[in-house]
Amino acid sequence: MDNYITIEKLAYSIDALANLSTLSAPKIRKDIRNGKLSSTKKGSRRIILRDEVMRYLSSNDADVHDEQPPIDQV
Repeated sequence: MDNYITIEKLAYSIDALANLSTLSAPKIRKDIRNGKLSSTKKGSRRIILRDEVMRYLSSNDADVHDEQPPIDQV
């Protein structure tokens, strides 16, 4: 029987979050600027805590208008 230890990250960089999700790094930066996603700086690195990532990805306040126009305006 193999014994594997799974280690979950405590925080993610903007690029790591972009790689894990379908969101682009510029979209993540915009949501940080607009207060939709909380982050902190440690030294020169900006990090997003795992709990905040889960809250952000599960929220329904995505700015859909940034990515495509409403159907009735096409």
